[in-house]
Amino acid sequence: MKFGIITHYDVHNHGAVLQLTALIRVLAQQGIDASALRFDKNYDFLGVELKSKYNISVKSIGFYLKYLKQEGLGKTRFNVEKRRVLNTFKIQNNLVGEYYSKARNLDAVIVGSDEVFALHTGPTPVFFGYALPADHIFSYAGSFGPTTVEDVKNLHCEAFVSSGLSSMKGISVRDMNSRKVVEALTGISPAMVCDPVILYGFRQEIALLESPYYPPFLLVYAYDNRMNDVEEVAAIKAYARKHKLKTLSPGFYHKWCDYNVNADPIELLGYFKSASCVVTDTFHGSVMSIITNSPFMVKTRESNHNKLYSLLNEYCLADRIFTDFSAMEKVAGMDIDWDIVNGEVEARRRESMAFLDMMIEF
Repeated sequence: MKFGIITHYDVHNHGAVLQLTALIRVLAQQGIDASALRFDKNYDFLGVELKSKYNISVKSIGFYLKYLKQEGLGKTRFNVEKRRVLNTFKIQNNLVGEYYSKARNLDAVIVGSDEVFALHTGPTPVFFGYALPADHIFSYAGSFGPTTVEDVKNLHCEAFVSSGLSSMKGISVRDMNSRKVVEALTGISPAMVCDPVILYGFRQEIALLESPYYPPFLLVYAYDNRMNDVEEVAAIKAYARKHKLKTLSPGFYHKWCDYNVNADPIELLGYFKSASCVVTDTFHGSVMSIITNSPFMVKTRESNHNKLYSLLNEYCLADRIFTDFSAMEKVAGMDIDWDIVNGEVEARRRESMAFLDMMIEF
């Protein structure tokens, strides 16, 4: 069988690439050949000025020259290399296929995982199943991210969202907010499944990874425009000094860290595996900590508290959350019962695989 996948295939984010890799490998275990379908995203809600950032063209030159001036050569060089590393990984692993409207002979199309239902950039039809080249369309671990029911209504996208979702053969989501949105707009109660990274687990890959050649380190995993506030940086550095750790940021550039490291998505798991401790404020930073059984703590923000709490509570890890950096030491000092966590992971994998099996046996 041959499946297409609609997800954020073109973002330079390790979590997005890792979840796509995981879903493709899970499907391969079921004898299914799958790859992401290319498409054009809608950026209407960002405003005309920001479109140049995402739609690469001659118009983008001004934006990136401004970026270079504001962010500096170090960060710019790091992100150019990051783009190369991730693009190479996608090519080597055959993650991305043809443009969706040119795809032929697909048995099914899966929408998800990741924040495919979020509307903060604009309404992209393929994320909701419109005009996809197959009769059998379903979602796996889709998420609305920060988008709420009220946001959908305020953006005048209620009919657009509800019609698309209602036409799918099956809907599954990865967090409680997304379930509430689907229920409110369609009357359908979607299945709750785990992110593909947890579903696949990368167990064989992790077992083969060697420790990177760095002194003991505190791994910092946050988008490069976050965890840069003076108070946040001071708290992280103080924790690292107290515990005789270096600060290391893999995949994102933080000038204040001792080490900034480019790595492909599988190599990135090696840094999580070897970290003395992880501090993150991202969904996939938390997921990678879980599958590598790395001691970690999670800073939540207004924009992501709900989805991170939903994830961590599901695996008995809600106590890893802190909202103020003054609580970081306390959270880090609490032990994690990995036997309980791993038991919950296995239970979620069975439930999620049952949904996926049901969707592919048609």
